[in-house]
Amino acid sequence: MIRIVGVQRSESAEREFVLLQNQGSLRAALRGHMLVADEALRTGDVLRGSHLFTDDVLVPAGMYVILISGAGTPRWGKTRDGAHVYHVYMNQTRPLWSRCDLPLHLLHTQHSYSERTEGLLMR
Repeated sequence: MIRIVGVQRSESAEREFVLLQNQGSLRAALRGHMLVADEALRTGDVLRGSHLFTDDVLVPAGMYVILISGAGTPRWGKTRDGAHVYHVYMNQTRPLWSRCDLPLHLLHTQHSYSERTEGLLMR
């Protein structure tokens, strides 16, 4: 289960980030999760105040994902204390989360009935 564990708001897109952690006991797929500002939900401007994770990455239990507002190339790295962290970049030129005073929400995917049915038919 991936959860938000920290938010660093900044006036610079390169210094602004949201830190996520897989707090479950199994690997979790990052793809399909969406980070949304509460403000975007209230105003209906979800495209401006959100990020959809499209990286097909499995995050091991206890490991981190850092979503940086600035530019970069997605990659795995390590923190100073040796923990693995996956870096994701929004490639924005301006900070996004510093303009949102309200909370952030992390939405995750759910399997649909049709996905489960197709999987059963393939066996």
